[in-house]
Amino acid sequence: MEKYSETFTVRYTDVNRSNHLTLKSLVTYFQEVAGRHSQLAGYSVNDIPNTHVTWLLINWKVKMFNHPHVNEALQVSTWARDFEKCYSYRDFEVLDTNGKLIAIASSKWVLINTNTKKLANITPEIISAYGIFKTNVFENNLKFLSKLSVQNPDLTFSYDIQRRDIDTNGHVNNLHYIDYAFEALPEEVYNKYEFNNIEILYKREIKYPNKINCYYAYLNGEHIILIKSSDESILHSIVKLY
Repeated sequence: MEKYSETFTVRYTDVNRSNHLTLKSLVTYFQEVAGRHSQLAGYSVNDIPNTHVTWLLINWKVKMFNHPHVNEALQVSTWARDFEKCYSYRDFEVLDTNGKLIAIASSKWVLINTNTKKLANITPEIISAYGIFKTNVFENNLKFLSKLSVQNPDLTFSYDIQRRDIDTNGHVNNLHYIDYAFEALPEEVYNKYEFNNIEILYKREIKYPNKINCYYAYLNGEHIILIKSSDESILHSIVKLY
């Protein structure tokens, strides 16, 4: 098995006020197909009692070319592009019913031993279970947002983590970071732009109970959000919208 595809129908809850598929909904589709691909490979959340490993997401890079509307059908495909020690590189593409390219994405994951909570080496058995499909949707690989330097960002949003934000790994689900980023946008930015691109770097997990502060900056034509602990001692994530 190298490539996995599934069809999604855009729901009313997947679109914004312009009846356009949102970036968060798109990434939700990606998360779902990645999970089902892992289920077929035998390394899903349900398999943890036997495998004692789980995948944690490190990076997203997503680009939308068109904005589907409610009730449109989309074919979402994913594949493992490469493996390296404890890391997996997974790409995605979305096509409409006419075969038109709607979106692409690339991601980086790390394998964790659920017993020791430490990095786990990716074995030949894991690679064989997923297969490798050597297609890179981006000419340039994931940008390393960790090298991004932001001076004097503005505090625009604070939030007390809720129990509903926590997933099976015991920390805030990856999708909620997108919510926090959009809440951190100044009102004039949120109302003016419909973003087609998002990049996310997950640096430190957020657990419950906790409080986060989100900082906003406009840098080189891009909108940057830093998600930090309330005391600013921990940088949890960097999100870039453009």
